[in-house]
Amino acid sequence: MNQQMEYRGQMAIQAAVLPARAVYLIKEGSSEGFRRAVQEASTRWGGVSEPIVEVLPDGSVPPGHQQVVELSGAVGAVNVDLSEEQARNAASQLNLDCVPLLRVDRDGITRFTCHPSHTARSAVDSSHVLAREGGKLWEVAAAGDLTDETLSDMQRSALSVRRPRTNDEIGRAQVGIGSTLLQQTEAQAGEYQTRGIPGQAPAVIWVTESDNLNDCLAFWNLRALRSLTFSQAPMMLLPIDEVKYWVDFERQFSRVLARPAEFSPDAIVVSYGVERERLEHFAHLLNLQPTTDNVRVSQRWPTPPLRQPPYTCRFNIDVRQFFDFEREHGQVATFDIHVFRSGSTVRFSSPVEFGGSGATLVRFFGRPFDGLPRRSAVATLVHEHATWHGDSIQLKTTASNSYQFDLLVPSLDQARQEILNSVTARYQLSDKGRMGAALQETADISVLLDPGIFEALVDLMTPRSKTLTKELKNLAQQGIIERNLADLAIRWGSRTERRYLPAQQLAKVTRDERAVIAEKLCALGWAERGLKVACPRCGMDNFIRMPEVESVASCPGCSASASYTADRSALSIFYRLDTLVDRATDQGVFPHLMVIAAMTKAEPLSSFLPGADLYFPGEEKSVEVDVFGICGGKVVSGEVKTSSSEFTEEQMRRDVELSSSLRADVHILAAVDKVPIETRVLAQTLCDSAGLELRVLDGEQLRPA
Repeated sequence: MNQQMEYRGQMAIQAAVLPARAVYLIKEGSSEGFRRAVQEASTRWGGVSEPIVEVLPDGSVPPGHQQVVELSGAVGAVNVDLSEEQARNAASQLNLDCVPLLRVDRDGITRFTCHPSHTARSAVDSSHVLAREGGKLWEVAAAGDLTDETLSDMQRSALSVRRPRTNDEIGRAQVGIGSTLLQQTEAQAGEYQTRGIPGQAPAVIWVTESDNLNDCLAFWNLRALRSLTFSQAPMMLLPIDEVKYWVDFERQFSRVLARPAEFSPDAIVVSYGVERERLEHFAHLLNLQPTTDNVRVSQRWPTPPLRQPPYTCRFNIDVRQFFDFEREHGQVATFDIHVFRSGSTVRFSSPVEFGGSGATLVRFFGRPFDGLPRRSAVATLVHEHATWHGDSIQLKTTASNSYQFDLLVPSLDQARQEILNSVTARYQLSDKGRMGAALQETADISVLLDPGIFEALVDLMTPRSKTLTKELKNLAQQGIIERNLADLAIRWGSRTERRYLPAQQLAKVTRDERAVIAEKLCALGWAERGLKVACPRCGMDNFIRMPEVESVASCPGCSASASYTADRSALSIFYRLDTLVDRATDQGVFPHLMVIAAMTKAEPLSSFLPGADLYFPGEEKSVEVDVFGICGGKVVSGEVKTSSSEFTEEQMRRDVELSSSLRADVHILAAVDKVPIETRVLAQTLCDSAGLELRVLDGEQLRPA
């Protein structure tokens, strides 16, 4: 029964299963470091997509390499041959944790992968080539490499590999005559989503001297960014001086260029270390015809016919443009879960078929997590070991063909509470917050944005201490408080009864709408109808609620016969605010609720407190925040005033400081009237200094015509 009460419904969720990709850090110009990094990547699921970056002597990473790491989705760094200080500085620059090469499969997040033999699905009788023993760098970069120990282990696995007798086998494997070890590491390791991918692009033919590190490293990192799911563009690394000896290679090569005519030219021939004249001769060997046509990429439907010889090429075009797109890695399972407030058991079959032991990352995403701030406090609310990765909840786990997790899919209210708990020692609803929360629970506060509703509340409000204080301040400023003191005493001395008015006296409401607005307040439960009794004996006026109206009027005080107030043709209907609504209006609660209504209207995935007293660690006194909550995945906090004139510089500085202390993303400055430009400018300056986004709401949003 309790579970049913906590049930939030059935929701679709997605889970991506993927390897933890590493980035390898090597010394600048270190060919041996490059070889060792490739040897490690060749033993890892997804290793072909793991970048290798050179680190300068001061520990810095060149900007181009930083971009490669960001695009690759690497989640951890591996120190191949740097000093500890260099590796620490480089990893810090990349915002990644770093482990030494010898610990890559034991420590840190990079251990959450498995051997490629556990994910590759190759034929039993096939054998995949890697670099020859002590082979040239181009062989290592093109096919992969292994140490003697890992080669022995690999040969005992389900993944058959061998070192070729001649390196032309590596060249032919890149055009589909056989396959390489590195090609096996990409099995089941592609992307489920890309953003900004340009379409089908020309083939990339990278040409290098046999041991040129710059060319081999550049090719490796470019290939690491190739889409394994959505791109069919061939990529290969070929040695400038050896292809001419490979019998019939040009014919085998030409077969991979027979692709749908969605791009131009057919191939781009690239090299950092080989001069243009030699590249042109190399292209001629492959029967490529130079062209000056503009580079064009596209994706067409229906698929056009295949391109035909002679195949065309251009030289040294910047091919990075084809790989500069955002991507989300993993194989995805989609399934439904039953969501309870107290937590849910999630079960699903792995979209990756594992043939052995290992570890992996699982990333959950989808509608259940929409609108949640990407904060660590929210992630650990989902699961004690969870972290955010972009818009996904990430868990590190063992490789399995079926998974079961106990997750809490938090509501926005639960997330808001957890975030506030994480930045304060404790908190409680303020006096205004309690009244506002009660009103949120009992009515649709979006009606506050309707013209006339707030104005009618103000007209019907019973003036109390706040209003008295304002009037006293106004009289003091005018220097006339003495002669008005008696009048104030008469007006305020014995005021206990709530104000009630006929609809015609709602002066702040458009004349034609007064009765309609008054009736809306009654429909909301915020006001009640009644009649007015004027007693001829005691002189008191009394409000009689409609359910208590009797056929013969009498004074509730002295019981004398009386009469109901009437206009020329009928009894006069009076309206009086509910006790809570009356007090909330006097205390300025409704501007808070109007801000919440406006923010929620703009972004429905929102949850707000209309006021809270906050206690920060080590502080005895509380600090009040007018509005705190979640709006569209961002944490928002701010101050609300009835009049923008109350925003002094000192007040605004305190407000922005409080939003910073709450680690908000957005600071709200709101007033019911118009916020002047000078106030906006100062608020923007303060928020810029604090690293906060500013959102100003005033009469334009809160009191639309």
